Formats: sequence, structure tokens, C-alpha cells
Amino acid sequence: MLESGRAVELVGDNVVQTDRGPYLDYLARCEQAFRPFAPISLPDFFKGRADNVTSLQTELRTSGRQVAIYGERGVGKTSLAMLADFFARFNDETTHMVRCQVESTYDSIFEQLLLEAGLEYVPETIETEARRQGGLAAGPASITGAKSTRTRGRAIVSAQRLGPSLLLRRFAEQEGLLIIDEYDRVQDKTTHTRLAETLKHFSDAASKTKIIVVGVAETLAELVGEHQSLTRCLAEIQLDRMTGDELSEIISAGEERAGVTFQEGVRQKIIALSDGFPFYTHLLSKYSADEAGRVLLDNPEAKPVVSEPEYRKALQKAVTGGEATLRDAYRTAVITVKRKTEMYKNVLWAVAYSQSHEVQVQEIADNIGLLTGKRPRHEGLSNYLGPLTKPEKKEVLVRVRQGYYKFANPLMRAYIRLILEEHNISLGGQLLFPWMRQIKPRG
Repeated sequence: MLESGRAVELVGDNVVQTDRGPYLDYLARCEQAFRPFAPISLPDFFKGRADNVTSLQTELRTSGRQVAIYGERGVGKTSLAMLADFFARFNDETTHMVRCQVESTYDSIFEQLLLEAGLEYVPETIETEARRQGGLAAGPASITGAKSTRTRGRAIVSAQRLGPSLLLRRFAEQEGLLIIDEYDRVQDKTTHTRLAETLKHFSDAASKTKIIVVGVAETLAELVGEHQSLTRCLAEIQLDRMTGDELSEIISAGEERAGVTFQEGVRQKIIALSDGFPFYTHLLSKYSADEAGRVLLDNPEAKPVVSEPEYRKALQKAVTGGEATLRDAYRTAVITVKRKTEMYKNVLWAVAYSQSHEVQVQEIADNIGLLTGKRPRHEGLSNYLGPLTKPEKKEVLVRVRQGYYKFANPLMRAYIRLILEEHNISLGGQLLFPWMRQIKPRG
């Protein structure tokens, strides 16, 4: 039973009240510092990326430049974009953001941004329809007999087509940011062409409102398409995986905010397992710190410490309760129905074991031998590698070129390494993984 932050427990024949306030406050601080499932919203907890932040500040303050932020999943693109107004000193009230969906189009993206800015785009066709229904078209906003289509703010001049000219009339003289996140999800080719036109128009007009396009991609062309007109007006900020020192900064900031201490060995293991992704540093740190905070239930004055037991529980939780898409894809890939075999699992473990992102078939066979004690003939691995590139196995692997494979989702390698680490602990730590050998004490 819980009342006003106090837990009521029955101990023998006595009712004992325990103050849970310090523990709940501690968890709230951990939630602020370690955010694996949400972008960083407070600048104090955005660590590393100093060069990227400087580039962002410079480009947003350069007349005629828009910005594209791209890189692998889980490297912190959205967090950087969401804090762009702070880093470049733009007003947060004139910073507006939209997250794209697979079905998003140019019109739906910018209609949402206009709504975020307190305005509404009303095509002339809607006004005409309102008149036919016996409603009233009042200026730019169409009003039917039932309700007004203007939901907030004031409407802009209606037009047949939403485009750069109309957007510039609204935004060009107001200093602000329009952030288009997860743009890689957009599949409509016309949208890519129209966005390129808009980026160029905003740059040519030296608009005070800047556009930031964010998405998963290896190159700028992969994100926004091949448009020669963008080479001058669109600045590229590519986020690579973070260094060990940068990941360590994340843990240190969390320690200071939450009031928890990570033992050095645990800190280094978390950094090694993160594989350069801040997502995993936040994930393991949060679960570890939450576990360490349990001491506050017995002693509100205690100082939480993340040691080996807390780390192991966090590891288990990260494997079973981490990102659902990775967990489900892995399970689908390794499960066999008709003919039971662990070879699919062995192949994925072997690819994750490698230090290379693109792994040769012969090395996969060698790694299986190291992990299981029985090396298969690499010629026979095609029977398993092929299906792992197909939809029925969630396309976990990609064939890069003849004889070489890699994970389709870069985050998958780190996830499987968590599984390998958990398995190794259950065996008493018999294996020394190559990525763990790189752990160095801080000095």
C-alpha cells in the first residue's frame, strides 16, 4: 500500500511505514539523466559531439544555409536537432518540429509545421466545398455550419498549392527553426523534389527561419535525394558513433545528477558494450542506476553504487526489455519450427563477435568454432546466411558483396553482444570477447 510517498508494510504483527520519497526522487533524477527511449531534452545531459554542435551553431547562423543531420540509428540525431534552438540561440517559441511517417507527404509535413506555428493552411477547394454545404467562408478561414476549420491562431491566405512562396511569406522574416525529423521514412518521390525546391528557395531568400532535415542515412543524397541545387545551400552534419570518452561523459553527467556512483569496471563494460551508440549507454546506465537505487528503500541516507550485481541485472533487463524491434527481429531470426537447429543463432553470434562490420564467411565459421567449440565448414553456411537476408527472418543480415555480410540494423550487433555477455556470465566468464579487451582504465 502506498500513500503520499510512504509504503505501508506488515512486519509480523506490526504495521511499518517506509518513506519512499527519497527513492522516488532518485528515480526521477535518473529519468532525467538517462533517456534511452526518448531524445535528450535538457542541454546539461547532451554530452560529447562538441565538433558537431559547433558546426550546427555556425551553419544556422550563416545566411542562406539550411542543415541536414544524418547518421546511423541510435547516435543522437533527434536529440541534437531538438536542442538546436538552444545551441544556436534561436527562440524556442519559433522552433517547430514534425516527425514524418511512411505516408507523409510535402503537404502533410508543412501543414503540421504551420499548425505548430499557430496557423492553418486551408486550400481553396475546402472553402469552395464549405460554400456548397451552406457554410460561410470568412476570409482565409473556411467555416461550415457545424464548426470552424480554424482551430488555433490565425489562418494564412489560402492557396491551391502549398509551396515555397507561401511558406516564405509566413516564415522568412521571423527568426526560427523548422525541424523535419525521421525524414528517411518518407517514400513519396514528389515530396523529395518539392522539399529540395523549398530548401533552395529559403536559402535564396536568406530566410531568417532555417530548415533542419533529420534522418537515418549514410550519405546526404540517401536522405534528401540527388539534387544539384542543394550542394550550396544545405550543410551536412553527419553524426558518427561516439568515442569511449564521449560515452563516459554521459555516465559522469548521470552520476552527478542522480547522485549515483558507477564502479570503474562497470563503467568500462557499459562503454565497451555500447559499440559507440549513446542509446546503449543510456539504456544500461539507467537500468543499472535504477537497480542501485533500491538501497534507498531501506536507508534513505544511503549512497547508490552501481557494482557488478547491479550491472548484471541491468544487462538481463536490457536483453529482455530493451528495444522491441531488435528483440523481436532477433527472436524471429533464430527460431526454427520444422527442423530444430541453433545454427541461425550461432551465425548471428559469430557476426556480432567480429570486430569488423562487414564479416567474411570464413571468419563467421571461425567465430562459431570459438563460441561453440565446433567449427562448421564455411561452404555450408550459405544455407543459413541466405535465409537471414530474407523477410521471413526479418532481413537481419545484408549481403554486402560476394562472401561478406553485415547487420541490416547497426544497433543489432550491440544487442547481440549484450546477449553474448549475459551468456558468458552464466558460464562463469570463460570467454574474453575482443571488444572487452579494449577496456582501459581511466587516467
